[in-house]
Amino acid sequence: MKNPWLYLVAALLLVGCSGGTKPGVDEHGHSEDEHAHGASENPTTDRHDQPNEQVKLSDEATKIAGIETTIARTEEFQQFLQVPGTVTSTDKCKAVVTPPVAGRVISISARLGDSVRQGQTLAVIESPELSQAWSTIADARRLRDAAQSDLNQARSEVQLSQAKLNASKTNLARQRELVRAGAFSQAPVQQAQNELNDAQSELLSVQKEQASHAEQVRRLENLYRDGIVSKSELEAARLELQQDQIRLDRAKSRVDFTKAVYEREKNIAARGLLNSKELQSAEADVRSSSLELERSKIRVRATESALANADRGIANAQAVYRANSGSGRSSVGRVALVAPISGVITHLDVTKGQAVDRTQVLLEVANLTSVWVTANVPEMDSERVRKGAPVSIQIGSLPDRDFEGIVQVVGTTVDPKTRSVPVQCLVTKTQGLLKPQMFAKVFIGMGVSSPKLVIPPSAVVKEGGKSFVFVKHEGTFERTQVVLGDQSADRVVVISGIEEGQTIASKGAFILTSEQKKGELKGHEH
Repeated sequence: MKNPWLYLVAALLLVGCSGGTKPGVDEHGHSEDEHAHGASENPTTDRHDQPNEQVKLSDEATKIAGIETTIARTEEFQQFLQVPGTVTSTDKCKAVVTPPVAGRVISISARLGDSVRQGQTLAVIESPELSQAWSTIADARRLRDAAQSDLNQARSEVQLSQAKLNASKTNLARQRELVRAGAFSQAPVQQAQNELNDAQSELLSVQKEQASHAEQVRRLENLYRDGIVSKSELEAARLELQQDQIRLDRAKSRVDFTKAVYEREKNIAARGLLNSKELQSAEADVRSSSLELERSKIRVRATESALANADRGIANAQAVYRANSGSGRSSVGRVALVAPISGVITHLDVTKGQAVDRTQVLLEVANLTSVWVTANVPEMDSERVRKGAPVSIQIGSLPDRDFEGIVQVVGTTVDPKTRSVPVQCLVTKTQGLLKPQMFAKVFIGMGVSSPKLVIPPSAVVKEGGKSFVFVKHEGTFERTQVVLGDQSADRVVVISGIEEGQTIASKGAFILTSEQKKGELKGHEH
């Protein structure tokens, strides 16, 4: 690809050559009469002694040189104070990551400068404390399972005792009816009744024990799968359950047998008188059953208390584990360190295999969508700065970007070395482009805005302590001296030299200056 600047130089040479062939006309096409007229407009300037202030470029040469123009306009302008500043992160958008428990780092999945999202795993720590806390939870759960099993058995005993009491009361009522009728019982009938009751009670007891042992086998099977109990313990429990089945079969056979005996004795007693001693025996059975029921209820209350204690033990063990594992995801003996906020990792002080403790700062995450810019305002100007004033920020490495902010805090002390007051400005919508410790130009708004004639700073050329702009007149750019006033990040006030509506070069003024200097040299040669 050919260099476009070669085209520019060729075009400019053509312009220079065509302007010097006519007698009485300068290289820009102006006659001597025009020079005289110009001199009469400014009596303090002798155009014969002044250098050539005009540069003539074709439209093609202007485009190749990258020269852009703008119109001087009157706009609302607020006076700005320009001071240096430094970018820092805000407290709300900064978070540190510390281990919730002492241990050893076994993996790191983040690097310095990485962008991370909230909750993302940054590192994993292996901790003996966490393993111990997990073991405590497992022990507490085993105690709770045992307490639950005891409670189930105690409740079964209450049901059995209640059934025996109901049977005893029913038998007592029957015996009283027989006594009021003047009947007496023969011993065999009552004995058969008692044996039947005992057989039925035994059957209920065996059924309850079998249910309890079946539950215990189920629990041991779960524990065996988790590796908590041995196979021998499980097999012993299964053997006991098989023995319960044998006892259950025997109890059923006994019930059937005693029931047959009772029916036989009852038929025999129907032909005679019932023995009155059976009434006393029935009353004794009621008293005994009542005492047994009360003892069963006391045991239920005791096992319920033990179960509640076991639940509290689990809750306490889990609380200790959560305290040790922090907010990160955890497994047996391991905890993940996660990003507390979304942002960029600005500090990383940990390596794989390193031993860490709770007080050690391992990482720092900063969300740079909002940052502080601390401006150093000279002591003499500090009284003019007000909270809430608008701020414009420029960064040397981002020349085409301006960032808007607002004054949040005006310092109350003066730095004895720099004689400046720190002013904190909050800058939002940075798109993460502003990094901590970047140097900045800070333009702080002062007072109220008013209409001013403004142009972009890029249009101004400084030379010999004076300021110039290039005003465009058709195909000619004329260098014009201007007097400037206040400046913001993207505008500068023009006090005099040009008028509103004039077209000036906003970009490429240095190229026009170079061409104007070459024109001066040619003028001296003529």
